[in-house]
Amino acid sequence: MTLDCATCHTTDKWNKIKENGFNHNKTKFPLTGQHRAIGCRQCHGTLKFEDAKTECNSCHTDVHQGTTGRDCDRCHTTNSWIIPNTRTLHQQAGFPLKGAHATADCNRCHTSASKLRFDNIRTDCYACHKEKYLATAGKPFDHKALGFDTDCARCHNMSGMNWNSIGKGFDHSYLPLTGGHNIDCNECHSNGDYRKRLSTDCYSCHSSKKTIATAAMPVHATKFAKFSCNECHNSKSWNSVSFKQHDAWGKIYSGKHKGEWDKCTDCHNNDAAYVANCRKCHNFSSGRLP
Repeated sequence: MTLDCATCHTTDKWNKIKENGFNHNKTKFPLTGQHRAIGCRQCHGTLKFEDAKTECNSCHTDVHQGTTGRDCDRCHTTNSWIIPNTRTLHQQAGFPLKGAHATADCNRCHTSASKLRFDNIRTDCYACHKEKYLATAGKPFDHKALGFDTDCARCHNMSGMNWNSIGKGFDHSYLPLTGGHNIDCNECHSNGDYRKRLSTDCYSCHSSKKTIATAAMPVHATKFAKFSCNECHNSKSWNSVSFKQHDAWGKIYSGKHKGEWDKCTDCHNNDAAYVANCRKCHNFSSGRLP
């Protein structure tokens, strides 16, 4: 390397280096962060500047023992060895830190002999949570006895903070768990057998005294009983009613006919006869509507 001595030195002393002498930022190794504050000889020990290497491990001991590769700036910056973007790195590695994983102690998963080693580890749930899986033995959710998958994410919510957040990942599309159906699994699977697919017929769950038998307005134990629950109701709420067959009679749910669960009997007699009584609202003899 051929440079004018005055680029770096002053005429006072050779060991007095100009603060803004040689512009390192024009080289392949710009000085940033803590590299700007160190003396030249810490990197250029032989003073043969062309021999200096740019790889991190040429100056820094690899405390990770090769388990993270040789590219230090994948995780670290020249400002600090502290890693500010652990979540991003995990995302890039294919294992996002969500829910309880975001607050877990790194050493619980990275159990290498040295705490600074990051050997490749399995990312399947069972690899870390085998004990949790087997601890369900003899309980209503006996995972092994019921043949549950060892992929915890199929049933558990990986964004949750505990194991109690269940039912979120399991494919329950044959009966979407929305609205009032977003309940504890045991309320439907009362026999504890989660392998058996239950009936999706509303009446199979909603025939108790708490629902149809005591529905007083309108009385469901009449001709209403011949309809499926979902012809009037949806999973959001029993009170959200829209009788689909009314569409055949025009805009029955518009204007004063806008239906609400407790307004059915404004037009329909609330008895077993189940007769539409238009005269309750309309005075045909006058030739006009009310």
